[in-house]
Amino acid sequence: MNKTFRLLAFAAVVVGLAVPGLAADEKKYRFEFFGGATMPIDKNFQISYPQTSQPIKGTQDFSVGPRGGVRFGIDGARHWGQDYCYSYGTNPSRISTDAGSFSFTNHFHEATTNILYYPGNIEKRKVHFFLTAGLGAMWVTVNRDAIQEALDPGGAGIGEIRNEVKFSFNAGAGVRFRLSDRYGFRIDVRDYMSPALRYGLPESSSDPNAVVFPVENTFHQLFASFSFVIHF
Repeated sequence: MNKTFRLLAFAAVVVGLAVPGLAADEKKYRFEFFGGATMPIDKNFQISYPQTSQPIKGTQDFSVGPRGGVRFGIDGARHWGQDYCYSYGTNPSRISTDAGSFSFTNHFHEATTNILYYPGNIEKRKVHFFLTAGLGAMWVTVNRDAIQEALDPGGAGIGEIRNEVKFSFNAGAGVRFRLSDRYGFRIDVRDYMSPALRYGLPESSSDPNAVVFPVENTFHQLFASFSFVIHF
């Protein structure tokens, strides 16, 4: 996990601890159903000594995929709010080198808690712009067929992959529209960030026979969504 990722996560924790006090008065609640599309950012990697005498360059490419979920929100009297969210999405992926490629589908389960900052007073407007940031956990799963295919030396042969759990941070912005006292809708754009996905494979190894997956730095998923909001 790089220094920038740690700094952003620390900032979200500090502000998140402050929000309960800021939004303690006159709380209002909402429940949201949302759906949208996620675009993970492709990664490059290079396999080198001792696994190979000549460096082998590779890529992990992702396709845009759907994501949907539910969200419970709490808003204070003026500028602050908080969200608790669960989402599920899928994204096809292909790991490629000169030796071949391996295609499979990532299944992303994500639970997050976010703070929201409304620059305008939410008591006096029906259109609310906001900034948001939060922390969470991401469960990345692959199906059994993909796991078996990855073990096949005559097929993909990339090694013993498995499901992973990653700490995540997200940040973005959006706008909420209040249609009535009961209903509204919301548009969000944000970036979900986590440590690089390696599916249980080591980044490096001193064993020349070991299978490694040396992707580095932060994994980014850009997400745009539309939500139906119920106020109560």
